[in-house]
Amino acid sequence: MKTPASAGNNAILRSGRIVRVGFIAAMVLIVGISLFAVFALRQASGALDQLVYNEQLAMELQFRMLQAARERSVELYYVATIEDPFEIDAHVLHFGELGGRFGSARNKLMQLDLDAKSRSLLEKQGREAAVIIGLMDEVISLALQGRRDEAISLLVNQAIPAQEAMMATINAMLERQIGASHRKAEALQRQQGLSAWLLVVAGLAAALLAVLIARHVRQGMGALLGEISAAVQNLQEANRQLEYQKLALDQHDILAITDVYGDITYVNDKFCETSQHNREELIGRNHRVLKSGLHPDSFYRELWDTVTHGRVWKGEMCNRRKDGSLYWVATTIVPFLDDVGLPYQYVSVRTDITDIKQAQEVLLRGREELERLVQERTVELAEREEMLRSITRYAHDGVIMLDPAGRITFWNPAAENIFGYAEAEVQGRDLRQMLTSDAQAGGFRDDFEAFLQSGADAFLGKTFELAASRKEGGEVFVEISLSLVKVKGNWHAVGIVRDITARKRAERHLEFLAMTDPLTGAANRRRFDEALHAEIARSRHYAGPLSLIIFDIDHFKQVNDRLGHPVGDRALTQLAQRVSANIRETDVFARLGGEEFAILVSGCDADCACRFAEKLRCAIEQQAFPEVGTLTCSFGVAEYRKTDDEKALVKRADEALYRAKGAGRNRVVVADGAA
Repeated sequence: MKTPASAGNNAILRSGRIVRVGFIAAMVLIVGISLFAVFALRQASGALDQLVYNEQLAMELQFRMLQAARERSVELYYVATIEDPFEIDAHVLHFGELGGRFGSARNKLMQLDLDAKSRSLLEKQGREAAVIIGLMDEVISLALQGRRDEAISLLVNQAIPAQEAMMATINAMLERQIGASHRKAEALQRQQGLSAWLLVVAGLAAALLAVLIARHVRQGMGALLGEISAAVQNLQEANRQLEYQKLALDQHDILAITDVYGDITYVNDKFCETSQHNREELIGRNHRVLKSGLHPDSFYRELWDTVTHGRVWKGEMCNRRKDGSLYWVATTIVPFLDDVGLPYQYVSVRTDITDIKQAQEVLLRGREELERLVQERTVELAEREEMLRSITRYAHDGVIMLDPAGRITFWNPAAENIFGYAEAEVQGRDLRQMLTSDAQAGGFRDDFEAFLQSGADAFLGKTFELAASRKEGGEVFVEISLSLVKVKGNWHAVGIVRDITARKRAERHLEFLAMTDPLTGAANRRRFDEALHAEIARSRHYAGPLSLIIFDIDHFKQVNDRLGHPVGDRALTQLAQRVSANIRETDVFARLGGEEFAILVSGCDADCACRFAEKLRCAIEQQAFPEVGTLTCSFGVAEYRKTDDEKALVKRADEALYRAKGAGRNRVVVADGAA
């Protein structure tokens, strides 16, 4: 019996004899041309083999780069979001290994014979990778420093978009690679046609032989290209089918993927909708976050033992939503195994069967039991409502409840005392309309609207102060703390209000006393020193003029000795009032001590301050003091210099004052000059 191998060998021998006979019969020229054509065909076949090998190797390397890039993005997300430092180190290590895989694949790809456009795309990918490496290193650095919010922001806003751009470049290379393969194959086919034509020109016998050989080779190439085209079409069709299946699965089932430790790596929209957790709250957390507490530990041990040994687990499980409510799911957990047969991730597919479970529970309960439960719950709710009303009725602080639109739905007696409105007057009113219209209240209204709409925590856990209006038109200062209650899916706000009007008035009075001279009402020395420091800093920064005027009352000791200190105190008060009436609002008028005063004049040079001091001197001289008669004052003026500090400026003004006294009093003297 002839074997396929022997039959193939016989066919080869017969073909060889036919070729030899044709070559012997043809002329030397035809022999040469035929040999050349055969050589060209062999070169084309070899080029085709090399083309297939190079193209397949290039596409495989590019797929490796894409896979490594995707896995690096996932590892980087874990690094940025998890808190355990040991897990961070593990993910950083894996991140580095993936980078090695990516770089190895890219180096091999660079060694292949690529056209100019593909190499240009590869160089572009290299530049993009250099940018991405910097961003990813910065993300890892921020995560290792514990600055997770900054790391996540950099990852989402810069690193991932840059990674996606780079992956788009790799995809462009793949598409170009496939297109180039088809074009090269077509070029080779044209080359084979030319070789066949040369054989026809050389002679019928040689042409026939060349045509037969070319046809044989063409059939092989057509079959190979057909297989490649069919494989591409099958791959595209498989991807479409997977997308359709995923879409259908997402619409009906709850899907989650966890790593080998049970930490969630992926959830679909149905999972978030059912559990009431958003995707950011779930990714990276252990699946125990949904544990209901209804199943015994043995239930979870049996489940875990099944999947860790590579077996599929099926059963019904009760989970807990974010709001604390329970829901049941029919669950199938499939372990995915690596090359050595160990699980590397678990995919769970769940179907919500809560309605079925609740129906079963209702069927199990009797009608009387249900009625008893309803009655008990009704009584319990009534008792709780009455207890809450009793607490709020006798509370010293105001208790206010608002619906999602900011309208008042509850108002206790303490709130009536604070604002002056009875509960019937405020029911359904917008609380924000009762606030004052100052900037503080305006900002509060904007923030409070967002607070009611989204339950944002800008106010939660914080106490803030606000000035509000009473019914009779007076102003009341209140301290407010807010909390949220969710009723039928909407956020309702509960506010605790305390009247702090007396405290605020006391604070303002104490602040006034701390900064004011109690006798004259002018600023005291402490307030003057603070103002002097601030004005010198401002003048230094903006290079604006600043002057200081220091003056005291001439021969005031004689007034105290002759008429007594009470008369002298009243004279000081009258003089301070006279000066206050003749200065600008921006000027700081202070009593330094005894009968000595100072005026800090901003935006005014020495000449300006001198004229101002002369005006004050005349006003005081012309003032009639009922118990004293007339008084005069001596003035010292100093303009701020860049080399001055507070002490230097005061010292120069004091020296000018002493010179004014030495020159006969009742005059104005400017530092380093007299007027």
